[in-house]
Amino acid sequence: MHSFYFILLFFILLYTFHNTYADDKSKSKIKKDPIDFTENDVNNLFEQWEENDEDILPEDERHDFYLRHPYGKHQPPMFKPEELTGKDPESLIKMTKKGQTMMMFATVSGNPTRRETEEITQIWWAALKNALYDVTKYIVDDTRVLFLLQDGSQAYEVKNYLVQQDRCQEVTIDNRPYYGKGAQNAQQAKSQDL
Repeated sequence: MHSFYFILLFFILLYTFHNTYADDKSKSKIKKDPIDFTENDVNNLFEQWEENDEDILPEDERHDFYLRHPYGKHQPPMFKPEELTGKDPESLIKMTKKGQTMMMFATVSGNPTRRETEEITQIWWAALKNALYDVTKYIVDDTRVLFLLQDGSQAYEVKNYLVQQDRCQEVTIDNRPYYGKGAQNAQQAKSQDL
């Protein structure tokens, strides 16, 4: 009878000993706390996530990360020179500036103060953001604002929106001016004064 208790005690000790050292091994495998992640750790984790993800987002729903990969894996769009002949400037910019940043300037009509320019262009910027354009706004002068587009292929779509605004006098893309409703209103006011 004593041998049965001895064997039972031996198995209990063996089980306890195994669980104790198994817990120590699992503690050494504990991952890094997410608070301590570096930017490189986050990028690696995101790449692993995307590799294992079965869903592929449509191009218009992808984040800027896919357009301009930080490690240079993104290739610029490839096209043949014969594809460029006979194209209008809008389609050329859409083809060549896809995934690249692009600057455009907009001028507010009238004689606004810097604060008025800030308020007016804030409305324009909010409307563009709500339409899912990745645009950043910088006030350059009392009447002038810089819009920085993360995807240059959207430049003419943004331009078409801006020139329809009542206070937009001019939009400049690649040193080419496009006049808006504000310029027409200013010309009409000058002709009425004469």
